[in-house]
Amino acid sequence: MKIYLIGFTLLIIANSATTLSLSSVYQCQCENLLQQSDCLSDYCTWDPNESTCSNKPCSGFSQEDCFGVPDPFNCTWNYTTSKCEEFTQCSDYTFKTAEGEKCYDLIKCQVDVDTIDNTAGTVKCMDRTQESAMSIGSCDKVPYEECNWLVTPDGKQCLQNTTAKTCEAKTITQCSDYATIDLCNTSSCYWGDTCKPLTCTILPEESCMLFFSIDSKQVTFCKWETDKCIDLDTTTLTQTQCLPFTLYSYAWNPDSKKCEICQEASSSSGFLLYGTLLLSIMLN
Repeated sequence: MKIYLIGFTLLIIANSATTLSLSSVYQCQCENLLQQSDCLSDYCTWDPNESTCSNKPCSGFSQEDCFGVPDPFNCTWNYTTSKCEEFTQCSDYTFKTAEGEKCYDLIKCQVDVDTIDNTAGTVKCMDRTQESAMSIGSCDKVPYEECNWLVTPDGKQCLQNTTAKTCEAKTITQCSDYATIDLCNTSSCYWGDTCKPLTCTILPEESCMLFFSIDSKQVTFCKWETDKCIDLDTTTLTQTQCLPFTLYSYAWNPDSKKCEICQEASSSSGFLLYGTLLLSIMLN
């Protein structure tokens, strides 16, 4: 799933933390929107006869909207044709090695480090091997510049060896395992006198949106309220707050009158939410 928030507004509210597994984030699609007032006209079509909301086709989306729609739309941006298209499969996509992060903009994909072609300067994508936004097969072939908190199948993380200028696998179970400010994982931790775990209360207003678990397998949502960042509590959300405050992970149920989580479609979907936001958090 990609983390393109372009086209969707990220807001959050709360008292008790809302933490979701990666596969549950950004999973709402138009069919989950049961009332016309919720059916987003930019991305969905409302059928007044059937009283149903359905996804618009990928071909009708601009680049911003293509990056912004949730996973179940199954849309991806084709950089060659400059069109929004139906996603096919991870192995169909090849990027310049320096742009390998684009694999994570796709649906449940990651970089295939075994396909790095130093002559052509390209790398292919592959199916994600685990439910982590930073999934990677191994660290040893990852370019030094791209060696930022990628997670291997055995749970280790790729970290820069600043002396040897290589990418190495290290066991990381908590923020304090990051020894320096440069290594401190900014999607999950922050630097004080040491590397410490993020909480909503730590985040300034401009960053009060969400943060990831240290293995990038879970997302915790936050909301700015008055003058501080607090945890999101979905039980307090109204109909108009439900979708945007949960990053399109929950939709309003008019029968129960509650904000309820959208179930992942069985056919596809992944962490398209990853792309820009997570990379901008981690790589800058």
